[in-house]
Amino acid sequence: MASSSKAHAPSSSSSSSSSSSKLSAEKSLIRKNIKKALKTLDHDDAFTKLGANASFRLAQTQAFQSATTIALYVASERLREVPTRDAIANALALGKRVYLPRVVGDFAAGTATMRMLEVTRMDEIEAADETSTMKLEEPSTTLSDGITPRPDVEDEDAPPLHLVVCPGVAFDRSGGRLGRGGGFYDAFLCRMAKHAKHAPPRTLGLCFDVQVVDEVPRGEHDIVVNEVVTESTHYLST
Repeated sequence: MASSSKAHAPSSSSSSSSSSSKLSAEKSLIRKNIKKALKTLDHDDAFTKLGANASFRLAQTQAFQSATTIALYVASERLREVPTRDAIANALALGKRVYLPRVVGDFAAGTATMRMLEVTRMDEIEAADETSTMKLEEPSTTLSDGITPRPDVEDEDAPPLHLVVCPGVAFDRSGGRLGRGGGFYDAFLCRMAKHAKHAPPRTLGLCFDVQVVDEVPRGEHDIVVNEVVTESTHYLST
């Protein structure tokens, strides 16, 4: 008697692995394409002009103007991010409480995390450490006395955070965001969304026009921002 065989449906774990691999490949392709597109901005005058336009549009948004506490970031020229020093200085001059990201912990051990630390002056931003993994300008971890920890937006007595301005490799018009793969902003905004005392902050992606794509592939942990600002356009998703 011939033995019969039955076709077995793929297991949920193999399907999940396949979906994850496809998502990763889609993200990698977009990162590769955006890196090429950003090279078209390599002329210093063009980069500076477009960056200034984007910063100006950011300052004109209702979200920026109404926020009294705002998390920005120190842009990396190496990564061709929209320059943000003018936006930081502007926010400080307007009397806003400004927080900037600093990555702490050990990358190798998997304990690295992003903290948002308060600055009150531009000279509280440290030069990039070229020996570090991130190689980014970041706020110092202590105040000028070298001892007192710099205020963290997640401290128990911290005020509510009104706006987070996020960098990214790519965004879409619906607020989809593609980061660099570290998951730092996704994790930070997830923590802020679960804050026991305060409502989640509004989120705004800042980028160049060439970084806006039709659709950013999203995983279950990928955040969606409320707004996207470029040198020429302001998109509102929610």
